[in-house]
Formats: sequence, structure tokens, C-alpha cells
Amino acid sequence: MEKKSSWLPRVSATTGLLLLVVSGCLKDFDALSAEYGSGGSSGAGKGGSSGVATGGGTAASGGVNPGEAGAGGVSAEGGESGEPGTGGNGAQGGAGCMLGLTTCPNTEECTNLKVGTPDGNGVTNCGTCGTTCSLDNASSATCKAGACTPTCSTGYGDCTDSASTDNDGCETDLTTINNCGACNFACSLSGATSGECISGQCTPTCAPHYGDCNGNTGLAKDDGCERYLDALDQCTTACNGTPVACDSTKVCNDGSCVAPSGLVVLSTPAPTPDKVASRFADVFTPYPDLEGVNVTVRLYAPGATAGTVWVYLSDSAAASGSSPVVQIDLASLSQKWMDITVQAVTQGNFNAKSVKQVNVEVHFDSGAGLDPTLVYVDSVRTSNLVINDTFDASSGAFAKSSLLLIPNSTISWAASMP
Repeated sequence: MEKKSSWLPRVSATTGLLLLVVSGCLKDFDALSAEYGSGGSSGAGKGGSSGVATGGGTAASGGVNPGEAGAGGVSAEGGESGEPGTGGNGAQGGAGCMLGLTTCPNTEECTNLKVGTPDGNGVTNCGTCGTTCSLDNASSATCKAGACTPTCSTGYGDCTDSASTDNDGCETDLTTINNCGACNFACSLSGATSGECISGQCTPTCAPHYGDCNGNTGLAKDDGCERYLDALDQCTTACNGTPVACDSTKVCNDGSCVAPSGLVVLSTPAPTPDKVASRFADVFTPYPDLEGVNVTVRLYAPGATAGTVWVYLSDSAAASGSSPVVQIDLASLSQKWMDITVQAVTQGNFNAKSVKQVNVEVHFDSGAGLDPTLVYVDSVRTSNLVINDTFDASSGAFAKSSLLLIPNSTISWAASMP
């Protein structure tokens, strides 16, 4: 028989527990038995002092007594203590982290790779463990959706394609003509002899007869020296000058409306049944790269009544490719001098990087047209002035086609209009 001193505390503890149950301070014994008495394979048994074990292996009825398992060893039939549960406590990420988080080497806490781990002005573990965002030419960096996002220093940009995984900081110098002030903002040389990027602003040196009149402010794409100051309908000497429209028989030359001098004369007889068009061309030597450049031909056909003039570019390929054709009625061209402009853009089989010539074709309906029809050419210019043919003393490089020509068509030169 046990001594009184050994069983009185047990009686007192039991009595106290009954009083707590009766008073509502504890769950009843059935609830306690359900919570503590059956570990089971589902992980419903309590884990013990570590607070992370949730059961584990198959337990006998009664499972693990509360407070005795989870001390670090293997509890009797209740699974290992200290191991994360995989049953009733929700989904998990890697190495014991909640879903969406992972444990990276040398990191005690679970990491969200979409935002990384702050590291001074930068961030590491961005997208993948160990990836530290580059601070090249950057004052700081963050990690957004698993991609490094640097804050660039003045004069630099992060121009890498957003789909790229390159981690190279702010790799692009924004003071060049290809990236001026912003990624991929290229300075245009249209109407300019040269250009540079100054303080993030495209600053072209305009060619004669061209002006940078909009200051390239707020443009989605730079347009260089966009205004042709010798335009027939807005003839002026400068951006801030007062433009005037020249009379029909005059041309704009150096900002003044004057009578033309130095002209190529294209003479085309009446068409024959098998020849209804004549092709003339100003041939360029060497073949220039005119990609994105405007080519303007100034024409006048006084007295013409029927037919059309076609203006287009040909490249230097053996099987020559051609630009889109601009057509103008001879009846309209007979009223005044006109500037016909073709833009050189590589498309289809036409290569604007090697342009051979600008073509001027005179087309008639069969049996129509006067004999002869005269078309005068005052100038051929490109917007970058790579080509600036004004024919001051001769017809220059103008030539006739051997394939498309009405018999007796001619090319001549005139000092002035008759």
C-alpha cells in the first residue's frame, strides 16, 4: 500500500481537473481524448513542446500523451517530433516554408523569390536563390515579379528587353544618337548633315534649305530637321521667318521665290501603238543608303494635257526592286511647279540601303498626248542632302531607259524656261 503522501497529490490533481471540466474551463474528457488520444495517420495528434509536429506515423489508440512528445527524439508511435506536418496544417513550399516561399542557402528565413531579400541599396535572391541584382550605373534596385528593377543613375538606362533575363543593371548610355535621353530614342539625320545627343536631347546640324523647327520636343520619334525651307508653298529662310507661296512659274531657291535656272528637259513624242511610256532617270553614283530618307523631284510640264507622270526609286540589284510609285496627272503638272516626294523605305524586293536612281516616267493612253510633251526638272534632292542635283550647267546624270522608251524621246538642258 502506497503511502498517503504519494497518492494525495494525484487525488488533488484529478479532483481539480474534474472541477475545471464541470466549471467549463476545460473540454470534456471525450473531446480531450479525441484531441490527444488518437495520433493516427492523418496527423491530427498534437506534436508536443516544439509546436510543429502534427502527428506522422501510425499511432495506437491513445497516441502520444500531451507534453511528452516533440522533445527532439522519436515519440512512441506518434511520428518524429520537430518535423513539419504535411497533413492538416495547409500547403507548404520548399524546406518547410509556406507555399510561395523557399529557403535559400545562408538564409535563415523563408524567402519570396518574387521580391527577393533586401541587401543594402540592392536585393539578392531575386527570381532564383543567389541572384543579386546588379547596381552597375544604378543607385538602387528592387525585385519585381522575380525580375531585377534598377533605379538608374543620370544618363543611363536599363534598355534590356523586358523578356530578357539579363542582370546587367543600367547598361545603356543615354547620351548617344541611338539612345538619346531614353532607351531606343534614335536621333534622325533627316534634313541634317550630322547630329549629336547633348544633355539627352537630339541636336542636329541642319543642311541648307532645312530647319529643325519643332525643337524635337515631346516626339515619340525624332524627325531631325523636319522642315524644308525651300518648299514652293512655304518659301522662307528660317523657322521663324514668314513663309510665302511662290507664283506658279517660280521656284523657291535659298528662301526666295525666283525664276528657275538650270533645267533638265525631258521630251516625249506622242505614243505609238506598242510604246506608250518613256522612262528617264537621275542615276546616283555611288549608290547611296537612303533608308528612311525623302527624295524630292521638282517638276513642271507647261502645256501638257493628257497622261500621267510616275516618280519612284530603283535599287542597285540585278533584278531591280522598286519603291511605291507616286503618280501625278500631267494636267495638274501643267499648271505650276510641283515637288513630288518619294520616301525611301526597304519593303518587298526594294532595298533602300542601295538606291540606284530616281525614275521619272511619262505615261500616255494609246494615241493620246501632244507631240512633244515637255517635262522640266529643276532639282532632285534628298532630305539628308546626300543627293543635291540642281543642274546649274548640264543635265548631269540623267539618262534614258533602253527598255521603256517612246521612239525619239530626248534629254536636253536649258538655262531657263522659254
